[in-house]
Parts: sequence; structure tokens; C-alpha cells
Amino acid sequence: MFATRVTKLRKLRMLTQAQLAALIHVHDTRITQIERRTGSPPTWEQAWRLDAALGADDLLTDLWKASQRELVPDYVREYMDREQAATDLRFYAAQIVPGLLQTKAYARATLRLGQALTSDDQLRDRISRRLDRQARILRGDDPPRIRVILDEAVLARSAGSPFVMRGQMARLLEEASAGTKIQILPFHAGEHAAMGGSLTLVRTADGNRYAYTESAFDGRLWEGRSEVDAFGLTYEQLRASALSARESEAMIRSVAKGMYRAPHRLANFQLQQPARRGVRGSRHIPRRRSGS
Repeated sequence: MFATRVTKLRKLRMLTQAQLAALIHVHDTRITQIERRTGSPPTWEQAWRLDAALGADDLLTDLWKASQRELVPDYVREYMDREQAATDLRFYAAQIVPGLLQTKAYARATLRLGQALTSDDQLRDRISRRLDRQARILRGDDPPRIRVILDEAVLARSAGSPFVMRGQMARLLEEASAGTKIQILPFHAGEHAAMGGSLTLVRTADGNRYAYTESAFDGRLWEGRSEVDAFGLTYEQLRASALSARESEAMIRSVAKGMYRAPHRLANFQLQQPARRGVRGSRHIPRRRSGS
């Protein structure tokens, strides 16, 4: 449906594929891929640019969103709808870094293990959608306040290679410097109520609150006040047992330099340096609401 509509709108505007490509700043062949449904699916940014260039009045962006919903389970779609409208997100991750904070390489290493993926094209599509989701949530005009508790197992469990893990550790430190409060729940904290899986708490602008629980093979969105309150209490207990933000950053640096030691001194030196902001030519990350 998306590809067909792009073709019809382009012809209606009497544009060649090359002209449309120039308008949205992509190579000519990318428009061919989109219209013929070959190669990787269009990203959110490409859908948005196509919508604007073709005067589709949100039709193409709505079709893109609909196509994404068809590719994920209902319980994930329900959660992502709330996440999109969130003003406050609190994560507890038991095994892997939350998707919003993953690097492309880390996402590839973890997603490729999914039983539902049967081809490299599907893997590339999942990675693309995850990165698009990060862009929409984290790089918007008014990104949500984000607080994260990572079980120490998340740091200790290698995904991909030491190089991939060093990059992921650096990403966590970068996000922390941009305003995301990240705490590590150390092994010595012992047993706790969320040992069975991961937990996300969502608050939206209208004041509604939700909880989302997820295991390796299933997930559930909770909307009842009593259930959400109970999960909120669990999260606060985890937060109280976790290391402070400063101690957590120190642990992340220590793990990166120890377990995932770089072969060159330069890489180790970079991890030792405090994150800098406003460096000319660097990727800008909007400073989010304080997580304190």
C-alpha cells in the first residue's frame, strides 16, 4: 500500500524518480527500491520526507505507521503506542540494554537470535525500525524524561564481540551525559521482585500511567491502577538497591576497560574521558528532562 501510494502521488505531481530523490535527499535508486518494494523498507525519516515532498497530508506517514504495527505482536504494539506519547519512561532491564539505548551493532547482535527472524532482510528491517524508534522518541522536540536501572548482568553478558560491547558501554555513558539517569543494580543486591523479567513504567501527558512487563517470549501491558502502583513500588525498591548514578557510570567504565578491554591504548583513553558536550561536528543529543 505504501509503495503503491508513493508511485501514484509521484506521477500525479509529474515527478521523475530522480526528481523525487533529490527532494528528499536520497539516491535515485532508493526511490526505485521503495516503489518496487526491494531492498530495505523505508525509514521513518524517509516516509516523513516523502509525505512532505508529495503533499500527502500525513497519508504516507500514517501508512508507514500502519505497516510497522503489522510486523509486531499486539502486546508490543500496545506498549509502543503508549511509549510514543510518554513524558516519563522508567526501565528496569534484566538481561539486555533497553532498545531505546542500543547501538546499531548491539541491536544486530541481540536481534539476530530472534526465532521469528528467517532472513537477513528481516533482520535489517528490525534494526532499521529500532533505530527509527530511537530517533522518534529520543531526538524529538520534547523527549521524555528517562530513568534506567540495568541489572549488572546486562553489563556482564557479552553480545556480539568486545568491540560491540565497548561501543554499547560508550553509548550508555553518552546518554547519561545527555540527561538519562542510569543506575546499575549490582549482583550483591541479592534477590528482588523483578527477577523474572524486565519492567517498564510509562506516564503520558494526560496523566495516565502504565506498566509493561516482558520476558524472553512474551509481554503484557498493565493498565489497572492497583497493578501499576504495585509495579511502581517494585521499581522504587530496585532503585533504592541500585548504585548511584555516579557509581554506576564508574562501573560501566570499569567493565568496558576490564571485561571488554580494547586492543589499543587510544580506545581505553577515550573511555576514561568524561563525556563532552557541544563539540563541533559531534552528534547532538538533546538534553532530556532530569531523571532525578
